[in-house]
Amino acid sequence: MADQLQREIEEILSKLDDFIPEQKATSRIRKRWGEKVSGLRQRLGGVSARVSRVSAGHLMIASLVLIFIAFAFRSSAISQYSMIAGLSLLGLTIVFSFLSNRRLRAEKRWRGQIVDLSEPGLLDRLQDWLKKRRSHTR
Repeated sequence: MADQLQREIEEILSKLDDFIPEQKATSRIRKRWGEKVSGLRQRLGGVSARVSRVSAGHLMIASLVLIFIAFAFRSSAISQYSMIAGLSLLGLTIVFSFLSNRRLRAEKRWRGQIVDLSEPGLLDRLQDWLKKRRSHTR
């Protein structure tokens, strides 16, 4: 009986050595995009390092400065171009801020199980409080 058990254990361990888990589609896509982005950054060199330091706040300030210049020089051609540039940059900043917050988040795992660390929101807590209050009044 012990020999049979030991053979089964050795068989399972040998299968475990050859086991390669399959990658999920999201991790494959993320890996491909990461390779493309890193390749693009290497090609661009120092430009990407300077561009990566620009935040939505920097773009917003630049657009407000351009709009202020347009109001300061109302009667000149500079005002028309700076107003168009300022409003365009303001619109791009808003779009940039919405797109930059929609990053894929990796799911947290512990010992192979997905761990949900999110807390209930304000609406969920309010609904729970109302349910508890209704059950106490009955």
